[in-house]
Amino acid sequence: MKNSKIIDVIIFLFVMLFIYAAFSKLREYETFQGQIGKSPLIMDYASWIAFLVPLIEIAIAVSLLIVRLQLIALYAAFSLMFLFSAYIWFILTFSPYVPCSCGGILDKMGWTEHLVFNIIFTLLAVVGIHLNLSQQKDRVQIATT
Repeated sequence: MKNSKIIDVIIFLFVMLFIYAAFSKLREYETFQGQIGKSPLIMDYASWIAFLVPLIEIAIAVSLLIVRLQLIALYAAFSLMFLFSAYIWFILTFSPYVPCSCGGILDKMGWTEHLVFNIIFTLLAVVGIHLNLSQQKDRVQIATT
């Protein structure tokens, strides 16, 4: 029961994050695409990334709300947050130019703070996955006894 509430909080946080981030990117689409186009790592794919990232964020958020898809969606959330974190780390470590591509309230954060924020959400996804798997295991044990 306690694990269920923790999972619910994690799901809520991810849904809010992804919906907010996706709609911020869509609202400022041209700016978002332009900023991605300045990134040395992904500039060749800017138009695709600017289109796909908000759609993926919305798809993950919706999937998190469907109970039977939650585990897959948590894995997807983990993967996306890991990729975002790796991208920021790479930019901070190797790029002479650090582009600004975050919108909304997240643009108030510096890149290091944003990396920490992303790592925290990546870890939240790990906790959510672990608790979800544990909950599924408990359901199977109850059903077989």
